[in-house]
Amino acid sequence: MTTFAKSMKEEKIYQPEGNEDMKSFVKRIIAEQPDQDPLRIIEQLADITMNELKNRPCQFSATVSVKQMTLMVRHNGRPIDERMVWVMGDHTDRVDYQPDGNDCWILTIRRDIPPLFVTRR
Repeated sequence: MTTFAKSMKEEKIYQPEGNEDMKSFVKRIIAEQPDQDPLRIIEQLADITMNELKNRPCQFSATVSVKQMTLMVRHNGRPIDERMVWVMGDHTDRVDYQPDGNDCWILTIRRDIPPLFVTRR
């Protein structure tokens, strides 16, 4: 099996359950991960995103692997304030925010999970 195929197999895609809001969704996903600490910032960024969207409907999903977590949010209407997008980018590993061409915007937030290092004493 190639490294690419192996990493694709280790990736899990999450969808919201029922009427789960984005913050609850992100909190649930983080709770399922063995290394939760580096991912906690995504919970705060989801809260900022929800405040910026001001109850506008949106669709969201997440992808998690041993190396990273990516939250994807798609919404209609006016864009999120670009200053908030910059703040998100300053506190995580990658933020991408672009129109999709159909009067929607797609926000992608990625947080890398650093590998565990073992040291000798």
